[in-house]
Amino acid sequence: MRLIAVLVLALAPFGSACGGGTRTNVLMPDGSPSYPVMDFREPLPLDPVPAGWHHRTFLRHPPMDISFVTKDGFPAIRMSTNDSASMLFRYVDIQLDQYPVLRWNWLIEQPIVSDVDEMTVEGDDHPVRLYLGFESAEGESHAMEIIWGNRALRRGDWKHLKFFGKSFPHYVANGGAENAGRWHRERVVLTELYSKLWGDPAGSRLVEVALFCDTDDTGAESTAYVSDVRVETDR
Repeated sequence: MRLIAVLVLALAPFGSACGGGTRTNVLMPDGSPSYPVMDFREPLPLDPVPAGWHHRTFLRHPPMDISFVTKDGFPAIRMSTNDSASMLFRYVDIQLDQYPVLRWNWLIEQPIVSDVDEMTVEGDDHPVRLYLGFESAEGESHAMEIIWGNRALRRGDWKHLKFFGKSFPHYVANGGAENAGRWHRERVVLTELYSKLWGDPAGSRLVEVALFCDTDDTGAESTAYVSDVRVETDR
């Protein structure tokens, strides 16, 4: 994750697309109370991905393996790693004033098994992450990740790692091998996370959402499923 995180930070601002793809076919909600951001009821073409998406890969490690399945009744994307990493981006334009809530389902089938401390740069691997890119009302770029913790991290924890002197925040929405093997329905209030990290969220926008799986630092293996990523108006 070390090289990946450094690159993610270095590619801001989001006006040039942190994901590295072409920012076209940007997803904008239609005003409905609950709006899908990533809907996997139909398989997504991967070579190439559709406009508005970008599969970001890295030079030193192979990408995560991606497939589309129905897992325990949930239409989902399946992402597996073996000393590998990549990020599947969706470009969006979502006003946090209108859609302050993010919801999704995830299931960890193979947690990361490693003795390397996940609180360090050297151990910064997680079986699944949601990378979120924001833009403030003043045009400032911000980014964070929502992660599944390994051994040390549990729901509600924060992890901050420094790259080139800049702190990159991770919020732990769930974690632990004891919670693997079953679906979890998750909910976070984006305006609360934004406020904690960067201040007043008024006028800010969510501009990128990415699914990110990596075991490139620990050399471990992982398998995760994600279903029905969406934003909602109701706090």
